[in-house]
Amino acid sequence: RNREQGIYVMNCVHCEFNGGFLSDNQKGIEIRRSDGITLQDFVIQGQTELFKNYVTDNNSHKLCGHSGWTYEGIHMMGTLWRYGHLDPGFGIRVKNVVLSGFDKEKEYYDNCPSTEPIGFSTDTHYGGHFDYKTSFENVTVDDGRDIILDGCRAASYGYPDIAFNDIDGSLDPDKSASNGVLVTDQPYMTGLFGDKCKSTAGCMSYCAEICLGMVTFFTERFGTENYKLKVTDTASGLSIDIPGNVRTYNERWNTYAYDGGAERTFAASLPAGQYTAEFVDEFGNTVWPMYAEEQWAQAPDCNGGVSIGDITVIKPAMDAATECVDMVRNGDSATRSDVTPWIHTKWYGEIVNELKPGEGIDGGNAIAMDRTYHWTGIAQNLNSMCTDAREGEWYEFSAWMKMTDANGNPSTNIDPNREWWRNQAPILTINDRQYRDTSTKQHLYNAEHRNLAALTRPYNNDEWGHVHGIFKMPTSPRLWFELERAPDNVKFLLDSASLTPLTCNRDGLVRNGNLETNDSAYWDIWGGGDVVLDFLPGAGPNGGNALKTSSRVHHSWTQSQALNIDCVNAGDRIAFSAKIKTSADCLIYSWDYNQRCNDIFFHTDKDNVREYTRVGYITADTPDEGGWHHVHGIHIHSENGEKPDLAKLYFADANPNWDVYTADVKAYVLEQNCLALVENPDMEEKDLYWTYTDRDRSKVKVITPGAGGSGHALRLYDRDHSWRGLRQVLDPRCFVPGEEFTINAKFRLTDALLAGVACVGTECPIVKLYGRKCPNGDVTEKFSNVLDMPWDSEGWNNYEATFAVSDEIAACGSVELWIHEVNPSWNIEIDDVQINANA
Repeated sequence: RNREQGIYVMNCVHCEFNGGFLSDNQKGIEIRRSDGITLQDFVIQGQTELFKNYVTDNNSHKLCGHSGWTYEGIHMMGTLWRYGHLDPGFGIRVKNVVLSGFDKEKEYYDNCPSTEPIGFSTDTHYGGHFDYKTSFENVTVDDGRDIILDGCRAASYGYPDIAFNDIDGSLDPDKSASNGVLVTDQPYMTGLFGDKCKSTAGCMSYCAEICLGMVTFFTERFGTENYKLKVTDTASGLSIDIPGNVRTYNERWNTYAYDGGAERTFAASLPAGQYTAEFVDEFGNTVWPMYAEEQWAQAPDCNGGVSIGDITVIKPAMDAATECVDMVRNGDSATRSDVTPWIHTKWYGEIVNELKPGEGIDGGNAIAMDRTYHWTGIAQNLNSMCTDAREGEWYEFSAWMKMTDANGNPSTNIDPNREWWRNQAPILTINDRQYRDTSTKQHLYNAEHRNLAALTRPYNNDEWGHVHGIFKMPTSPRLWFELERAPDNVKFLLDSASLTPLTCNRDGLVRNGNLETNDSAYWDIWGGGDVVLDFLPGAGPNGGNALKTSSRVHHSWTQSQALNIDCVNAGDRIAFSAKIKTSADCLIYSWDYNQRCNDIFFHTDKDNVREYTRVGYITADTPDEGGWHHVHGIHIHSENGEKPDLAKLYFADANPNWDVYTADVKAYVLEQNCLALVENPDMEEKDLYWTYTDRDRSKVKVITPGAGGSGHALRLYDRDHSWRGLRQVLDPRCFVPGEEFTINAKFRLTDALLAGVACVGTECPIVKLYGRKCPNGDVTEKFSNVLDMPWDSEGWNNYEATFAVSDEIAACGSVELWIHEVNPSWNIEIDDVQINANA
């Protein structure tokens, strides 16, 4: 007997209260922010006449000293306070409890707005509706008004869907049920149970022989105001339309991405059975509320209740090709009249996202976000039907942003070259919600995919910055993106945001390879550290644009690009090409880490199987004008690299103290052509597709004229062994057992002074097929010239050989054309090389 609370429970979990007597308290037991409470073997009594007379006679403080105070035996929670792994699995269990004396408010204290055996706290949390799993067993409520609780008052607190499981029927006003439920007296709570339900006092209803389980669907708040969740019992054909619930505090809360702020909940309390559930609008049309995140309560204490697998969710028909073209809503300032449905991750303050008329990039209406901490940002939910349909497909994000200080001046502390976790520039983060246990769907956790888009270069503090990136679309019950990680106290101004499909182009796997967008869009950095990436207008070959990386700490840390190669099949040949140079002269034909030149590398990651392949080399000994080297090569795509989780191109190997410049970067599929196997056979594209057999044992020069008196040819020189020569990667799919091909080529041999020399027999050049990745090891097949004519030391000499494809070479995963086995003191000059199918 404590006048205010007999027992006050605050912030408790798994607390048991076993046995006691509570009397003459404003609240017999008050439970706040507590879960997993057990209350058993109690007598809870309201105001006694004896104590009322004592208070009155002594002019002491009476109960309900304030007109807003309620007078209750059990003052309980209506919503769980702990979710996820902290959830104990139930709210309260009440067993062997007698409540009486709460029906005399008019007789004793007419100042009390309500006196009830059971009442609710206004403390609400994530759910925004009643989800405090409650069961009663052997509970007696002695009330002359037949009131157990006031459901109408509870609804005003945000609990319009109360469901108490009555294990033994002790709450049944007729005392005839063996078990049942006490629920809010609304059709959406009772409509499936027919004559099993009867209305009781206090806006409640008792439904006999029913046990309820609960599932809650969390959805987008915006645009769903008139939606209902239509649940149909497939056995009876009966349906109920469940309204959505939201909690409304202030503008900041209503647009908060976490804790149910910007969400609407639809909760279904159902017995065991088979059901369909679909969202419908005010006209009865099937709709989708952007996402529907299922959260299941643990099994009820009674025998039965709906469970996972009992409900089939019906979704509207959707054409992903047209409806998922741009997943950002209200992204364009030209049509923007408000900030809906943009949300945020700022847990403090009042208004967060505001419309800024006329301040958009093209004079339209921008969205401003007030920020204090770097981890907060502006966000938006994505349509889960689109993310489900497009899971694993590439998407391109683009947005324009201005960063300002508190006074609206351009922020001077933005640095896009710092690593993202240093929080110096905005990045795109994708947040997805994943079930810890998909078999129970009881709670979820947030997974973050960071740095999926970042500021392009050049970036100027007083201008709009372009946030851009590409990534593979994940999916989950709920997915939202967020622009975050700029420094503390930097304010955002956002405009022209889009998220659109990025199709794979076999003819152009590299995007913005010649920097035609006049920025570094699609490009980023391979490796860690604060590598500086600069866009250099007009600094590339022939006055084009270039990229530069500096402040490199590792030889592999250079400019890089993620590639969409989902249209590239295992066995396809990918050609890579780029122009490259360094701030100091590199040695083309060296493996020395401190002096060698950059190569092109290709990385794939599929199911955590990672491949790193050197796919492009500098072949020619002399750079183009401006010191630009041509780096190129052919790569046969592997099975492990087919539709990978990630594919990236980067340029590695240069001394980390050097700056690296790149331009004119290309990657494309060489379509299968089994009639003519050699690419660039006449060297009209100089050394493209050709390279040396050994990097540091020979050199290659592009010479002119070629064999026809014009064009180009290639010269192999400075060879230290007859083995050194020239090679090209062929298409191994063309090598079918028994197929016949003819090899043609033109050769010339010169000495160190470039004087012509003559060869005889085995001294003359041969062509070899070199098979790799073969079942029984490497395979080599060599072919001598079948043309019986004297060697012309001063001119070009024709070569020809015919062969049938052997079973051994046909089984190889890679086949290369090699030209070598010539006296190492001679230079080999090569032109017009082709392998033609005889058919």
